[in-house]
Amino acid sequence: MSAPPATTAVDPAELRTLFLFERLDDAQLARFAAAGRTEEVAPGWLYREGEPAREFFVLLDGAVALHRRVGEDEVEVGRTRQRGVYAGAWEAYLGEDAPEVYSSSLRVLERSRFLALPAAEFGAAVREWFPMAVHLLEGLRLGLTEAQELVSARERLLALGSLTAGLTHELGNPAAALSRSVAQLQEQVGALSGCLVRLVPEGARLAAAAADVRAGAAAPAAGVLARADAEDELLDALEGAGVPAGDAGDLAAVLADAGVGPQQLDAFTAAAGVPADRAVPWLAHSLAVETLLGEAAAASARISALLASAGSYASLDRAPVRWVDVRELLDASVDMLGAGAGRGTGAVRVVRDYADDVPQVLGHAGELTQVWTNLLDNALDALASVPEHRGTVTLRVRGEGTAHGRAVVVEVADDGPGVPADVLPRVFEPFVTTKGVGEGTGLGLDIAWRVVVQRHRGELTVTSEPGRTVFRVCLPVSPDDADPDHPAHPPGGTAP
Repeated sequence: MSAPPATTAVDPAELRTLFLFERLDDAQLARFAAAGRTEEVAPGWLYREGEPAREFFVLLDGAVALHRRVGEDEVEVGRTRQRGVYAGAWEAYLGEDAPEVYSSSLRVLERSRFLALPAAEFGAAVREWFPMAVHLLEGLRLGLTEAQELVSARERLLALGSLTAGLTHELGNPAAALSRSVAQLQEQVGALSGCLVRLVPEGARLAAAAADVRAGAAAPAAGVLARADAEDELLDALEGAGVPAGDAGDLAAVLADAGVGPQQLDAFTAAAGVPADRAVPWLAHSLAVETLLGEAAAASARISALLASAGSYASLDRAPVRWVDVRELLDASVDMLGAGAGRGTGAVRVVRDYADDVPQVLGHAGELTQVWTNLLDNALDALASVPEHRGTVTLRVRGEGTAHGRAVVVEVADDGPGVPADVLPRVFEPFVTTKGVGEGTGLGLDIAWRVVVQRHRGELTVTSEPGRTVFRVCLPVSPDDADPDHPAHPPGGTAP
């Protein structure tokens, strides 16, 4: 264990030589000298990021390096020997709004001396001596924080667009080749089945009987218990028809997947004119091949559709401001997120209710798409808390006239549990979230508000009760249609 730093009294005359204190009067210097102490510190960590922010440090002599944590790594962001540089709880002047922990780490590079001031005393003195400066700094800090959040979100969107553009280009050709191959495979398997049927004397009857089975097949049983009951009934029917017990279990599972029941199976074996132990395996494997090919075709089509949507998503930022159809941006967001993607069973329905006569909007496509993505993501997360993750997200788009001109109204509604009443009035404030720790930053709706209201001079509101939450976005068609008195700051916010 390292020895504690050596401490001595503070010399006001030495403080006068530092740029932070050179314009203070003697009484102010004496107050800091009485409240603080001089520490001589050996090389090592003076304080670590995340520790309680209790002190404000000023370098008197020596060398230090500032570190920030990025993921799991400690990144050095700067080092200096400049006398008078400060670190630690320097935002203590914010009072109750000051960060409770250090936002960085300070490493002492060689034996150094520091002025150490308790954060509470430093903050109180600054607020008392420079009240106007404190107000200006508070507004500047909030404004810079909000601007950085919006810029960071914009940079992430641009990075995502670049990455997505490269991936869609590289994956487009193999995806198209896969789709063509699956389609050709379906044709060839169909032709092969026809050839095999014609090779055996009973082929025509088998084909006709199998066609009747396909036509009469029902939807597969839903639920584990219903599926088990269906397989048991088929297993009994297969064993009764003479199918060996070792094969009957596998065949029953395949037939149940295809929606074939015991009655259809009996009708097939009667019409085929072939012993059941020969006819039923052929039928089951034929149905399994058709099902697998259908699933492969659907999956390849889905991949192609996603790549097309990703390409559209990636190209949204090519023009800073342009005429856009918000319906296309909504569709791109839905395709990128998927209905319930990564949220349990994925039993969420997305219903699109788009009017035909919706005008285009002059705006920034990339930022508007981020709004739709944030609202959709919130709706899907709300439905993830519903039993079996079932629910509906409804997207409604309408054009309407306002007192100032034309507008497009977009509503994103879900039938989830609703926003808690105590959170609803603050839902657009930064860092307000109903998600668990580590699951959300509380910035999505704040960013959406700023994009809609500040960037596009529109309106964003929310109504919520158990079973129905609606986020309503009203966008002016062009700046000439905007309300000249629209709010410039979010509810409860402070002007930067």
